[in-house]
Amino acid sequence: MAFYMWKPSEELWKKFSVSVSASFAHNSRVFRHPPGKSVMAKYRIPGMKNQRAHRIFDLQAYSTFLIPEPDKPIMRLILILLSIPALTIAQAPYTEVQYSWQVETDLVYGTATNYLGQTDTLTLDLYTPDSQDSSRPLLVLIHGGAWLSGCKEDMAWFCTEMASRGYTVATINYRKGWHKDNYVPNPANPAVFPGGNCLYPADSLEIIRAIYRGMQDAKGAIRWLKARVYAGPDCKRAVLVGGESAGAFLALATGLLDRPAEKPVACSAQPDAPTPGSNLSNCYATDCILQEYPVSAGALARPDLGPVEGELNLNGFDASVDGVISFFGGLPSEAFASEWLQGPDTPALYLYHQTCDGIVPFQYGKPFGVLSNYCNLGATPWHYEYPFVYGNGALAGYLNTLPAPPPYQTDFLTCNSFNPALALFECIRYNDNGSYHYPHNRPERAEKIAAFFSPVVSTLLAGPPCTSSTAEPAWASGIRPAPNPFTDQVMMQCNAVPDGPVQVAVLDARGSLLLEQRISLHTGNNPLPWNAGWAPGLYYVRLSGSDGTVLWKVVRL
Repeated sequence: MAFYMWKPSEELWKKFSVSVSASFAHNSRVFRHPPGKSVMAKYRIPGMKNQRAHRIFDLQAYSTFLIPEPDKPIMRLILILLSIPALTIAQAPYTEVQYSWQVETDLVYGTATNYLGQTDTLTLDLYTPDSQDSSRPLLVLIHGGAWLSGCKEDMAWFCTEMASRGYTVATINYRKGWHKDNYVPNPANPAVFPGGNCLYPADSLEIIRAIYRGMQDAKGAIRWLKARVYAGPDCKRAVLVGGESAGAFLALATGLLDRPAEKPVACSAQPDAPTPGSNLSNCYATDCILQEYPVSAGALARPDLGPVEGELNLNGFDASVDGVISFFGGLPSEAFASEWLQGPDTPALYLYHQTCDGIVPFQYGKPFGVLSNYCNLGATPWHYEYPFVYGNGALAGYLNTLPAPPPYQTDFLTCNSFNPALALFECIRYNDNGSYHYPHNRPERAEKIAAFFSPVVSTLLAGPPCTSSTAEPAWASGIRPAPNPFTDQVMMQCNAVPDGPVQVAVLDARGSLLLEQRISLHTGNNPLPWNAGWAPGLYYVRLSGSDGTVLWKVVRL
């Protein structure tokens, strides 16, 4: 039998793809094979009795299609599809669930001053895929919790989804908390609403300031992670940031608020906050536990919060990102007027929201507006002092008005809005459905996100790899700083040495770079470059070689 090769025209593809896809789904069997193997799929062509076409797939590249030479003119209508979704074996990069992963927990990425003037230690969990690919995208995730509660473990579900697709993923803790109102007649009962008497901000400035502090922490974490994952500031890299609810507000601010002129007025120095009402709780989460903290008179100060990039981990890497994932998040109302979304460097955006969300409005309003107004069980509504915000629906509408918007994808699920005339029944419905404030069908959301960002990260990572593994290099186990703690001089004690010189950097407790130079290490004790004028305290020492980076804490007495 003779064979010929044929590829259909684009017009013919569009005309017959639906019917052939449906026919394939009805008449075929699905195969799973390991990479590098071949599989034959058999499917019936619509409108052709007793005729079958065969296609050979190579799982690493598309193969040549050999079709029996037709005996009848109707065979000219056979459509050989190169990318039917049901048939496609080769997956787009970073979309297929295929890797196991490992996680390092409670890594310290810095310290920062919280709203009470106290120092918070900031930690993250790092998920690394068991992949031989040295060019991985980085995803940084931020949990929700009204900028008061929650913890990094809340995003573990998404970490595993994306790490199994080849992403290096971090989920971070950040500074939480804000000052409370000085008088609330009848605050929500914490026995009914856990933490309910924590939900009354002093004013709308407090929420904006909480978002800003969290954004600064996220940017510090991104710089810290870039230094760990990527070999140098000039290397090819692809970085995404994402979050849920309050964390999505931080993620959007991290990706969009990048110019000094965009800094909110609320984040400059402000008059002291009022003394919180005696019937309110000054609580926020530490280590995932909602705890109450005393407020001294000095703790009510509201100083300038510093630059939009923050001052954490100023290590030569910037905090720019290439994409933002917003699960039921939004932006303060001033973001549009301040042009946060203007400029050629605006990242790609994925926006998920249920249209009847009862916590963060889909379009425009105040957080908690629905529940606070209608489902408060007689308590004083708590949303009055929250700022007006734009939800993901309004954000998509704004993007649609721009002459050259960034790439964006909406994933909006329609649901019935709250009907105030039926408030009692509607509150029950919202209670039974998580206030429509959750990611419905998590695996499907992860699949859509991976598909949307695949071309973005693939393009950015194209070319020779320029990353180092997030695992410590092999030589790291044979090197340690000693003595530690030390008084005057710290040495790098080496039983094994890396091939070639290494870059040594010393950073202070906030992650600011103090010293960086290239040195060669030898077996035995190697004096570490040190400035005698540096004060006693905690420092970080980072060594970077051609095959990886390692970081130590050292303490000067």
